[in-house]
Amino acid sequence: MLHGIFEVVAELRVLSAVALLCLSFILPLTIFIGRSNIKTIRQKIIADLENVFRIDGHGPDTLIPSFEFAAYKYRALPHQSDQPQPSEWRAYFLPVLVFILVSFSGFLTSSGLLLTHARLEHFQPFFSGMTLVTGDPASRTTMVHYQMQTMSALTFTFIGAYIWSIDYLVRRISNYDLSPISFLRVTAHIILACVTSVTLHHGYVELMNSSPSSVVGDRVPELIVAFLIGFFPKLGLQTLLSRVPQLQVRRVDPRASGFAKEYPIDMVLGIDSAIKFRLAEFEIEDVQNLATANPILLFVETPYGIYETMDWVAQAQLILALDLDQIEALRLINVRTIFDLEHFLETPASRALLVTALNTPRTDGKGTVLQQDRGITDATVETIVRAIGEDLHVQRLRQIWRNIELKLKFDLPHVRRESEMLHAPCLDAEPPAPPPPRPHGEGRKTLAAVE
Repeated sequence: MLHGIFEVVAELRVLSAVALLCLSFILPLTIFIGRSNIKTIRQKIIADLENVFRIDGHGPDTLIPSFEFAAYKYRALPHQSDQPQPSEWRAYFLPVLVFILVSFSGFLTSSGLLLTHARLEHFQPFFSGMTLVTGDPASRTTMVHYQMQTMSALTFTFIGAYIWSIDYLVRRISNYDLSPISFLRVTAHIILACVTSVTLHHGYVELMNSSPSSVVGDRVPELIVAFLIGFFPKLGLQTLLSRVPQLQVRRVDPRASGFAKEYPIDMVLGIDSAIKFRLAEFEIEDVQNLATANPILLFVETPYGIYETMDWVAQAQLILALDLDQIEALRLINVRTIFDLEHFLETPASRALLVTALNTPRTDGKGTVLQQDRGITDATVETIVRAIGEDLHVQRLRQIWRNIELKLKFDLPHVRRESEMLHAPCLDAEPPAPPPPRPHGEGRKTLAAVE
């Protein structure tokens, strides 16, 4: 009877181990399937956009650089065959295998399949720390309990690190920049988080035992800390280094904290919390990321329209170039984008409004004026706007904007002017040489041959 029960338990353990092994394979398999589907869908979108972003009058294969970058990312350039690379799976084989083995080990530890009374009674330095075993049976019981606590902390750290790995790999396929290094990075992240968590657990318990409670202070729930270390292992390392200041070779300048400012992308009109969450999948999490983003890639990789993404990028570029007091004053006169800023220079009346808005006092956001007069005048405003417009990411957006205007055939004065400039012959170019005279009768022979 007992023998049959032991066999059933052993079979259940084997089945559980096989299930955990299959679970370790699911994530890499899903990542590669998703990567292949995303590539196919986005290549079709890029192929449809090719005619829109071709420069007229410059040959059939002349595309604007922003579109070429997007097409090259997905290997969808014109007349370029997309043959699968036979050696690609070899580059992924070893990193993915290491990730699967580390994940399988973590799942085994978390499931408790390795927890047997015989194993826990043996001294294991990684799980026991400084808890030593003596001849007293009570000390052995204490060690068993301590090792179970260590494994609990290790389990929650692994769960946190594995969830972070899922989020990281999903972002890699969303951005289509998955590489073998991606799997090595998540593997190193899991290992670093687990080792850091166990080390902090041993150190904190030893501190609790050697110091009175008044010195330690309020104790944060350890499993919560272990889970957070799974997401942010560097936070645990910083905690360890704070205990040993001699190891901190580089000192952070306290003035640097004043420059650590971040503008969230929901400052841009039209971006709500749902769109902000979606853009975060592509690592666009603040205004600077959005201002330098390629709007064509945003259109290809997200469900949002090309005009919508261009408007967002133009707004972000204006916010990035100025401070918030100036942005607030500009929105009062309906200046939302970087191009609206340039258009306000065209007439004296709008130019005066622009100077007044840009010269608004600079505050700390709480009502205290830090700078009353910025010194921006009618003579300097054009230089400031030109300097902002000469940034590469602004020039890229302007090229995309003008190319779409020309394709739409708008009957606007500035569109006609730019179209004429684009197709005007070069004045410095020499006229083409006349064709050489043909022998008498050659044209008739050629015509006859064609007929």
